[in-house]
Amino acid sequence: MAASTKKISGELNFETWAPSTKTTLMQKGLWEVVENGVPPDPSKNPKLSATIQPEELSKWRDLVVKDTKALQVIQSSLPNSAFRKTLSASSAKDAWDLLKNGNKAVELVRLEKQFEELSMKEGETIESYVGRVTVILEEMRRLNRVKSKYEVNKKVLSSLKMPYTIVAPCLEENAEIMENMSLESLPDFFDFYDSVSEEVCLLMMKGMSLDSTRGKWCGMCKKRNHNEEDCYYNPRNGSSRRGNKNQVQQVEEVEVEYLMHAEEVLGEGTCDEDVWMVHPCGTTNHMTPNDKYFSGLDRTHKAYVGLSDGKVLRVEGRGDVKIVMKDGKKKTMKNVLFVPGLKENVLSLDELTARGYSARMEPKKCTFHDRTGAVFGEPVWDERGPALRLNVVEGNLTS
Repeated sequence: MAASTKKISGELNFETWAPSTKTTLMQKGLWEVVENGVPPDPSKNPKLSATIQPEELSKWRDLVVKDTKALQVIQSSLPNSAFRKTLSASSAKDAWDLLKNGNKAVELVRLEKQFEELSMKEGETIESYVGRVTVILEEMRRLNRVKSKYEVNKKVLSSLKMPYTIVAPCLEENAEIMENMSLESLPDFFDFYDSVSEEVCLLMMKGMSLDSTRGKWCGMCKKRNHNEEDCYYNPRNGSSRRGNKNQVQQVEEVEVEYLMHAEEVLGEGTCDEDVWMVHPCGTTNHMTPNDKYFSGLDRTHKAYVGLSDGKVLRVEGRGDVKIVMKDGKKKTMKNVLFVPGLKENVLSLDELTARGYSARMEPKKCTFHDRTGAVFGEPVWDERGPALRLNVVEGNLTS
């Protein structure tokens, strides 16, 4: 008889009771029948009854005796409320599994209550709070209860304390982020928030997307990185679109090594050549379409940049770009990507913050400072967001 999942009384502390009782059963040589159970009576099996040996039948009877003794040990060690729950058990294994499963139900109720009552403490860091949440989620996962990312993110973001409550609503309003952002990535996001002003963070959130191709499907070319109405091969898009040399709709499967969370990055440039747009979280590297900016360029580095609209751009090299700071000192930006298809220079906000840069937001102005406090570039403003005018030392590469 299979053990039921009746809820065991809270009077039984299974986590304490189980190890102690298991030790007793092992000392008496009874744990094997609890762990493995007792097979059916072989003498009642037509296929076995004719050939079964007396010693084999004797071994089975010994297991039955052990099972009875083990059941007595288990039941005699239980409080009355838990003992009554085991009266339907036909074997020691059934009783043990019933208690174990009942404990699982009690544990899940306890953990669900803890999850519902979760709240950040005053002055607690986001790392500490996420750590407490993770402990509960791991215990639930051990009991085969898994919370969705959306449910976890909603709970955590709705239970934060200042200063995190300022930006939390922006995340909550973005269904894509709520469904895809892992709990482990939250501290990184709020670390970034700590390094910039509220206005900058809110501005960057406008374009933030963790997986912009999610849910897309093109019946025209059978790809998942765009919708049919945007497909390069859709005749309704017009023949002029087919002739556009800048069209980079991904037709073949390519491995994307870098990411840029932006769209409409092709065609004629709209910014001055020395202006670099600051791109939001998720853009992996600084990029430029100008090879003259590189003091050193490895043209053998070939790769692809994936855009947030599902398109890709070819990377034709990677190298260093030197700029002159306001105080005359030179600073080198390493591993800048050479992407001829871009219409503007791109600064990765992730790269800047990872290297210790901070930002200060003012009306129509966003100033970046390096670790020493020196101003990085000349802040300018574009209708799409913050940008920096950089004094680049042209490399004058000949190859």
